[in-house]
Amino acid sequence: MRYTLILLAAGKGSRMSADKNKIFIKFRGVPIIKSVVKLFLNDQDCKRILIVTKKSEERRLRILLNDLDDYKVEFVIGGKERQDSVYNATQMLEDEKFVMIHDAARAFITSKEIAKLKQALENSKVALLGVLTKDTIKQVDNSENVVATIPRKNLYQAQTPQAFHADVLKEVQSKAYQEGFVGTDDVSLVEKFLPNETIKMVMGSYENIKITTPFDLEIGKEIFRRRGYEK
Repeated sequence: MRYTLILLAAGKGSRMSADKNKIFIKFRGVPIIKSVVKLFLNDQDCKRILIVTKKSEERRLRILLNDLDDYKVEFVIGGKERQDSVYNATQMLEDEKFVMIHDAARAFITSKEIAKLKQALENSKVALLGVLTKDTIKQVDNSENVVATIPRKNLYQAQTPQAFHADVLKEVQSKAYQEGFVGTDDVSLVEKFLPNETIKMVMGSYENIKITTPFDLEIGKEIFRRRGYEK
């Protein structure tokens, strides 16, 4: 199945305490954004990559990715919030049947996980990667007093990519835009506006972390070491 990737790269480095967008941070000499783009370009089913970026960083990204097969890569200017950025990208969709949305800061996604998502889309219109929650989850009240322990047996931590039949994604993005609804992730829009739609959870990997804090960088270095990656 051929799909278009919406790659979200317009974030900030506030929690990283960095003076630059975290996607430019390097692992083994390669910026996060470049390693992610290369992975998807190596997937023959990926027909097009829409990189959502800040206007101020578009030129830098073009130069950084210039040596790749950039005929597949296009740029979209992001919005104020993450959901606005995805909406801007959906306005550039044409005759696509399938779309994946991925956070560029998730540098450790693998081709195996992408393949499992593609397979899930053969029977479901929406699918996402996730991992079982390992910790005990406590619910608290407004005073931070514990009121309940939530059974974790069926609780998953959502990851990206999240994958959609394109018509479903465009429909829920349009409805959310019209109603001013902001979801916690893209799949949550389907939960809100198409409650009868089946959403397939696909087992991901605990290594598919999002680089958000300095501690994540240390974890990332260990993941690279274990995988034996070089420059």
